[in-house]
Amino acid sequence: MLFTTNTQDAFRGRTANLEYDNAIQYAGTLRPLKDNETRVDILPGMVVKHLGNKVMDVYDGTGTPFGLASVFVAPNFGKGGLNQLGMNNEFTAIVGTNNTTVRVAKEALDQEANFTVNETGVAVPLYANAKGRITTTKGKANEVIGNLLEVDEDGSIVIQLKAPEVAA
Repeated sequence: MLFTTNTQDAFRGRTANLEYDNAIQYAGTLRPLKDNETRVDILPGMVVKHLGNKVMDVYDGTGTPFGLASVFVAPNFGKGGLNQLGMNNEFTAIVGTNNTTVRVAKEALDQEANFTVNETGVAVPLYANAKGRITTTKGKANEVIGNLLEVDEDGSIVIQLKAPEVAA
């Protein structure tokens, strides 16, 4: 069965959406902004990292990818922005298990990446880039977030999301 959150259903067809199966919704907060800092647009499906104590931020090439944003926090998106943060910066991320699949809309992907399934059965690893976007450009070993399963005509992809790294 494929699930979507109610907030995603409200924007389907007009903006990026996130559909997932066998995933965990990890609740926490988004890192508060510093003085004079502006927030980058966060779309569902962008890669986030866990800073500790249930605080998350967009993956920026430092730390380790943790999961995918499941809500919009996009002050520059469209006319007037779109913000689904709850009170006190409440935020959720989709976290993988060993059999999680996620459909990610093209708006949340690296627009310069070439997403092509290998039809011989060889896994196509997907990485997080320094802008929090999913890409096929090879990065560091800890930046692998899963494998590509499908590429749809509308530019969206289906990935097998790996479980986050666990500290030893």
